[in-house]
Amino acid sequence: MFRGMASIDVEIVETQPMKKGKPTVILGFAGPGFIGGTAVMFVARNKNLVQRAHVRSQVIPPMILLIDGQITPDFRIYSHDDEDLLFITNTTMVASENAWPIGQKLLEWFLSKGASSFISIEPLPFGTGTKERPLLGFSTHRKDLSKFGVQPAREGSVAGISACMLDECVKRDIPWTSLFVPTTQVSTVDYGGAAAVIEVLNKMFKLGVDVTLLKQRDEMMRRVFESRMKGERRGLLDSLRRRD
Repeated sequence: MFRGMASIDVEIVETQPMKKGKPTVILGFAGPGFIGGTAVMFVARNKNLVQRAHVRSQVIPPMILLIDGQITPDFRIYSHDDEDLLFITNTTMVASENAWPIGQKLLEWFLSKGASSFISIEPLPFGTGTKERPLLGFSTHRKDLSKFGVQPAREGSVAGISACMLDECVKRDIPWTSLFVPTTQVSTVDYGGAAAVIEVLNKMFKLGVDVTLLKQRDEMMRRVFESRMKGERRGLLDSLRRRD
């Protein structure tokens, strides 16, 4: 049990039976740019992933989603049919004081399913705003990430539920990888960041997910932003001319 953890009820409700194996768990928790959640849900739709379970707790902000016309819990766990990969995602930010009990429950549940390693998707809010999106990463077991197009991270941070799970994985010697995705987005969806991390997952696990649609949406958002900036600059110049 995590040190100093208060007694908080966290329940993982299994909606589809799962067999025990050695899956890799991919964490796409809420954060700047909604990168993790967007990436996980895009993969889920593309690969027809099965929702296996969801997380319930009074410390999770209340949110019910409508996905493909179905009422869906916010905090969800998906898998392939063969269950070699497990994905977890949520939309709402969990308060830091509640991250420990949720992290413990999730880690114990994943380990009960035989989880062999974890990969977290971490937004890095220091992006350049350019189309190029080099991902950074680190691995507790010195996994060579360069062959997947990921540059070694010299600095960065893992926060929230991911940090709680990482802390325990280090103590238990469970392999952990974090993929840092540079982003300039905070409260809007960063489609380009989601596309970039999916391309890395494609290389790692041969998912074969086409990210063309995400890249098109990213380009559209970029053009809208540039158009607005030009309009604001023109408006400012016009107001200055009128003053003169």
